[in-house]
Amino acid sequence: MGSAVNNITNDTLGLNEYTSDAALAAVELFKDYPEELLWFATACCVVFMLIGIPGNLITIIALARCKKVRNATALFIINLSFSDLLFGCFILPLAASTFLTHSWPHGKVLCIMFPLARYALVAVSIFTVLGITINRYIMVSFPRLYPKLYKKRYLIIMIASTWLLAFGALVPTLLEVWGRFSLDHIIGSCTIIPDENDRTPKKFLFIFAFVLPSVAIIGCYARILWIVRKASKKSRKPMARRPISDMENSVIDSNVGTQSVLNMSRKASQKTVSNKNRQTQFINNCFLNPGAELSSSCGDSSPENGRKTICAPETKVRSLGNENISNFRKSFIATIRRSTAPIRRLPTKKDKKLLTMIVAIMVSFCVCHLPITLTKTIFQEFTSHPIANIIGNILIYLTTCVNPIIYVVMSNEYRKAYKSLFRRAR
Repeated sequence: MGSAVNNITNDTLGLNEYTSDAALAAVELFKDYPEELLWFATACCVVFMLIGIPGNLITIIALARCKKVRNATALFIINLSFSDLLFGCFILPLAASTFLTHSWPHGKVLCIMFPLARYALVAVSIFTVLGITINRYIMVSFPRLYPKLYKKRYLIIMIASTWLLAFGALVPTLLEVWGRFSLDHIIGSCTIIPDENDRTPKKFLFIFAFVLPSVAIIGCYARILWIVRKASKKSRKPMARRPISDMENSVIDSNVGTQSVLNMSRKASQKTVSNKNRQTQFINNCFLNPGAELSSSCGDSSPENGRKTICAPETKVRSLGNENISNFRKSFIATIRRSTAPIRRLPTKKDKKLLTMIVAIMVSFCVCHLPITLTKTIFQEFTSHPIANIIGNILIYLTTCVNPIIYVVMSNEYRKAYKSLFRRAR
């Protein structure tokens, strides 16, 4: 034990260099920290557990049982709540005991599991928020692709990917190939420290699991807002008339020519046509004469063989004057534009509320994780400052209970899901 204690000033001391769990527990943490600050951190951990654990558990049960909110977004929210629930059940008790005892009395195995779970669960949370954002973006920008992409099996793959990516990125550190898990007495917690070659993956994890998802989330929201504003402007003003291309002119001319031939042959055979032929003529007019108007009159209603004959509506054939050709051209052009124009779903009021809630989740995530992430990767000189270190940890632990509060405050449907759950419980 003496050799381990003599080397505790070394910030890169690996777990293998501690002779036993007792030697690890003998390392004194938070030496120069005010006692009141540590008591405050302990109390925060307890409060976050009391709010976060039941809050996330209720969210998971309520959304899973409520059919009205059973959609892709709800599955991502359940995944986010499950990640926060694990964080509150595993990370917070260990952190509270560390603040309280000024040591790590939990042994080497938990000293590996603690940072592994902490880093991975944080990554799962931000990957899940990214998944929700992409879901909203595809719903607004590519509504035809949405039902194909967000089927049940694909959703399972997406949710599983958040966990595989998060834990997979830490496998090299777990194998001590790129950094290693150990106790850092400066920050007072088990975390990732440099390996024997003085390499650490913290900057990579910061970019891979925080910067890139954040940039993607911001980009998706910027695109969604641009689409919404553009659609709103179009809905407020009439569509500008587009010049008719040569191709459209040629198609229209050929259709007008075909229409005139059909009109001539129709007039010649109109006197001798039977009810059956008249019905066939009506069908032809529907498909070959888009400019024809349908009248509600019926030509022959006399009974035949004891039954009433059901006639097709007659077609009033227009003369091919300049005015009617112009009307036919407008109708044909409008049909072409409707069939080829991309259909984009304009977000409803409910969608906008949901988008606001997701933005609030992302903002709270950044506020809680960005300070300590920056100090551990870029501004490492602040990690030894007591107030900066404790406040950074408290902000991270706050995320376990802040999301359920956001759901209750900002989502009417989620509030109804909670109420429905409590009514069933009674």
